[in-house]
Amino acid sequence: MYLPCGTFNESYRLDSAIVRTKAHVAWCLAGLVFCLLLLFSGSTYLIHFATLTAITIISALGLQVLTGYAGQFSIAHAAFMAVGAYASAILTSHGVPLYLSLPAAAVVTGVVGLIFGLPSLRIKGFYLLMATFAAQFIIMYIITHWQGLTKGEFGHPAPTAIQDERAYFILVMVCLVAFTIATKNILRSKAGRAFVAINNNDLAAELIGISLYRYKLLAFFISCLYAGFAGGLYAHFYRMVMPEAFSLHFSMWLLGYLLVGGLGSVPGTYFGVILIMGLNEGLTNGFAVLINIYPEVTRFLAPLRQVVFGLVVILFLVYEPRGLANSWEKLKKYFHLWPYPYWP
Repeated sequence: MYLPCGTFNESYRLDSAIVRTKAHVAWCLAGLVFCLLLLFSGSTYLIHFATLTAITIISALGLQVLTGYAGQFSIAHAAFMAVGAYASAILTSHGVPLYLSLPAAAVVTGVVGLIFGLPSLRIKGFYLLMATFAAQFIIMYIITHWQGLTKGEFGHPAPTAIQDERAYFILVMVCLVAFTIATKNILRSKAGRAFVAINNNDLAAELIGISLYRYKLLAFFISCLYAGFAGGLYAHFYRMVMPEAFSLHFSMWLLGYLLVGGLGSVPGTYFGVILIMGLNEGLTNGFAVLINIYPEVTRFLAPLRQVVFGLVVILFLVYEPRGLANSWEKLKKYFHLWPYPYWP
């Protein structure tokens, strides 16, 4: 990792620290100040949007572990979120407190992920993508038709003791920080190094003694555990779980967040989710204003959000295939070296 001039790792504790430079401290303080400003702003709209964005980032971090680091593509992440959402909703409906139902739902989702991760031991690439494509429909079909457990298309209530939206925002932000730190530590562990090796060349990884069976399934378990926890938070945020909230379309958006932000980068996950969700929210509000002024353009503006999303992904794949995270690294290196134009 590139460190600014004058920054040295003088101990193992410092070398393994996540926050170790003045810039890291400044960004952490800026994030804390931003959250406090949101809390005291009095705007329920901003708090609602920030909470939903943080939940999405938690889910996208799990997909980043699976796809960005282990190289196992999946377009069933929204379905795994649905498993966690329904599991947590069912548990809380039977009197289980929230602080127990969320981890339990995450573990249940991780086990389901192990089942659908088994094809990754035999297939990869496009074929694995198609296997997860099938998993999306299988899981959602079971959820929709198992009416005795999930109440089918009518939705399942997800009660929570936290009624205040600001208190729930604090809970979600604490979970986001915890999952971000956990992701950074996972990626620096033995398992994280094995994920990267499998991503680079799974045959070479197996030849040097890395168990593909163990680490591919572990990547699916971790990814689905994140998705299940995020799904539980999502369910209790809206107090109701509906099957249509976890469509294939949402799975594609989650993968698009990583492509825009940058595969294999934790900050890239933040960049991608915040940019696309912010753009989507801005377009939604802008189109609402235009429709009120010009009602006849409704049928033209309705599909335009999806067009913009596809266009953004295509532009990033063409002009910045490594995502916003790579642009951020270039910017940091430029200012580290300024006014010198070149690397030594």
